Amino acid sequence: MSKISEREKIMKLLHSSLLDCDTQVSIAEKGEEIFAETSEDPVMVFAENLSKEGGKFFYCENEEELFSNLQNLISYRKWNNIGSYSNNLLSYLKGKGVQTTLADKDTKVAISLCQGIVSKTGSIIITSIQGAGTHLTKFPPIMIIIAMTSQIYASYKQVLALLPETPPQWVISIRSGKFISEEIKEFYLFLVED
Repeated sequence: MSKISEREKIMKLLHSSLLDCDTQVSIAEKGEEIFAETSEDPVMVFAENLSKEGGKFFYCENEEELFSNLQNLISYRKWNNIGSYSNNLLSYLKGKGVQTTLADKDTKVAISLCQGIVSKTGSIIITSIQGAGTHLTKFPPIMIIIAMTSQIYASYKQVLALLPETPPQWVISIRSGKFISEEIKEFYLFLVED
């Protein structure tokens, strides 16, 4: 008799899961939307998504405009002790007149590069490939990302396809919205035309 009751329990579970099928399909469809490509201009979609969620977006036509805008922002906000997440980025910024140190857990303002940008979700993908390695132990309250227009994509699928055969140690997606407002208090993205 107990075998029949166990069988009945299993049948009830199967039946209820079939009733929930509509919910599962809608979740699957939403997943497809996130990973699907779109014909909209990815730069515009991303700028709208990031701005809507409180991020600051700077479009720069060239490298000179990037560094002019970056230095103006740093000067206006009176930021000191700015960190960068790799020695290469630190050297590059120093060569352009932006003084940084290697970021650590106490860094309040930091600058990083990214692997790619997903316009649809307003997400920025950072991996250990950008040189952050062990330096990125936690996000600072103020985060600045520098990216090129060639790094902006319509879907996660396109960004993930760029990862090398040997996967990075870690991949982080900074998504605008709640994550930015809770962990990163101020978020700036400088997108440079290339």
